[in-house]
This record gives sequence, structure tokens and C-alpha cells, in this order.
Amino acid sequence: MGVYTALQLFETAVFTVVAFYGIAAHHPSVGFVGIGLLVGKAVMNILPRTSSVTARSLIGYGIGLALAAACVLLIRYLLP
Repeated sequence: MGVYTALQLFETAVFTVVAFYGIAAHHPSVGFVGIGLLVGKAVMNILPRTSSVTARSLIGYGIGLALAAACVLLIRYLLP
């Protein structure tokens, strides 16, 4: 296993722990941030390898955190 693969596995594990903590501790905002980071990791890996890792990371995590922010705002302000 290469260093890059090990780093991705470590990041995925940390993001999963954050999501589970948010769910288990009844903190939906924390849970959605963890889920958003996992979505960001998935999008990053879906994008073509012709782009740099930095560009793919910025796009992927940007989409994931935008999703998490939208969910948090929905829970905080639009749902009773």
C-alpha cells in the first residue's frame, strides 16, 4: 500500500468517526460536517486524474462542505 492510499484511508476513517460522533451525540451539525467531508472525498476521487490533487481536493471538499452547510442551515432555520 502506498503512502497516498494510506492517507486516504486515514482521512476516510477520521471523517467517518466525525459523522458517527455527530449522530451518536445528537449533534446534527457535526454529523453533517462529517458526511460532507465524506462526500467531498468521494467527489475528489471521482474527478479525472488529469487534474492535480490540489484542484480535485478543492472541488471535492468545496462541494461536500457546501452540502453540509446547506443541511445545517436547513435544520437550523427551515425545519421546526
